[in-house]
Amino acid sequence: MEKGYQFDELINRKNTDSFKWDMIIKLYGDDVIPMWVADMDFKSPYCVIEALRKRVEHGVFGYTFRSDEYYEAIIEWYEKSYGVRIEKEWIVNGPGVVPMIAFLINIFTLPGDKVIIQPPVYPPFFKVVENNGRRLVENRLILKDGKWVMDYEGLERSIDKRTKMIVISNPHNPVGRVWTFDELSKLYEIAKRHNILIVSDEIHADIIYEPNSFTSFLKVGKENVIVLNSPGKTFNIAGLTNAYGIISDKILRQNYKNYIESLELLTGNVLSLEALKAAYKCDEWVVQLRNYLKVNRDFAYHFIKEHMPLVKPTLPEGTYLMWLDCSSLGLENPQKFFLENAKVYLNDGAEFGDGQSVRLNFACPRAILKEGLNRLKDAYDKLLTIEHFKLPDKRFEECKRIRHEVFVIGQGIDERLELDGRDEQAIHFLVRHFGKYVATARIRDIGEYWKVERVAVLKEFRGLGYGKKIMEAIESYIKRTNPKPITLNAQLEVREFYEKLGYKSVGHVFYEAGIPHIKMEKTEDLER
Repeated sequence: MEKGYQFDELINRKNTDSFKWDMIIKLYGDDVIPMWVADMDFKSPYCVIEALRKRVEHGVFGYTFRSDEYYEAIIEWYEKSYGVRIEKEWIVNGPGVVPMIAFLINIFTLPGDKVIIQPPVYPPFFKVVENNGRRLVENRLILKDGKWVMDYEGLERSIDKRTKMIVISNPHNPVGRVWTFDELSKLYEIAKRHNILIVSDEIHADIIYEPNSFTSFLKVGKENVIVLNSPGKTFNIAGLTNAYGIISDKILRQNYKNYIESLELLTGNVLSLEALKAAYKCDEWVVQLRNYLKVNRDFAYHFIKEHMPLVKPTLPEGTYLMWLDCSSLGLENPQKFFLENAKVYLNDGAEFGDGQSVRLNFACPRAILKEGLNRLKDAYDKLLTIEHFKLPDKRFEECKRIRHEVFVIGQGIDERLELDGRDEQAIHFLVRHFGKYVATARIRDIGEYWKVERVAVLKEFRGLGYGKKIMEAIESYIKRTNPKPITLNAQLEVREFYEKLGYKSVGHVFYEAGIPHIKMEKTEDLER
């Protein structure tokens, strides 16, 4: 790690006019943790800070041009980081990647022309198309076997004579895909066949996790291709507002330069130019940053999988952003739920094209990440309740519904056997989470021991921890009220589940309702 720098350092960003922190605190209160917009809660590398300090101490901030040193820094970075050799004359300049996309839309398309994007995707992609009077075409990504992929068939279908441009996020924000050479090649062939300009936003190119590797679109092809980039994300200098494009085609490049000149945007911010030159010499810092972010990524991913199993995170191959599918929660607005109940501000997935998801920024000291995740977990857990009752009780209809679906429909058990006439003797347990009844069980007092029966979890909610939750609730009830051993007849296929909870097999396998069972019991800690 760079001398004198620690990514675990807690830096107070309040009262710095921080878009990420101060704006959210002003709107929602001082106790909210912002984990949204894509900037990092780390100091920029020491080499950048020193370059800026030296320039500030000079004390004169007149008009400044981009020197050969500036262009060489970009050329060297592309070669050593991405394995791409570019020429100085290919490089064009702009105030930021998103403004440059807007410029390109105005230069190379006409009002009413179509521009394709691939949601869920970075919200400004929607805005720069529609705000400039072009027609937005959404070719949505497909989640296939847990991995987001491009829909090439859908792309072909969406193209007509008015389709002039496709804007891609590479690596993709927010789902974190690092597109492979083959994937980009398929896209390139389609674009070439229809004479469509490709604009590749590569601003997250440096944050890639092994074994993945970044492929600049320039490696795939240069004809009708424009690549945009900036050191803003990698080195946490987005507030210095500077970006560049790489356009190998002379005619496309001259059209862009003419447009920039017409807007009088030829000069750059003196500090942003110094920052880029210094940043692109901070190779080791980037290595250490990636290592730290990878640990954060893995921690957040496994924490969510374990403690909030209804939330489905995508493990990003690149970027410091994690896409969380909250559709199983049944909430109208997941982002609002976590803001109000966890005091954590996440990006609203609706702005990316999916209102049932949220985006989490994990580029922060690990202590902040853990605090934010624990808050999310607490809010998630508060909506899980386990009720117990005796008959008569109207909630028993939910128990019967779950048991019917699991045992009668799912396993073909005769309903007369399932409803065995002993429900009046039992205490019933019912799990409810996010407004849905998902699991049930009953227990009966058999004199010397308790018997657990009819443990049922709805199919779509299995493997999410509800079976364990209801068994823990049953054991807690028994310890509080009448401690003594527990026995149950477990279907053979779930014996391992009960063994993990401390139950031991007793006797031989037997058949009940045509299904192999084993008797299991637990005595430890229950009589204390």
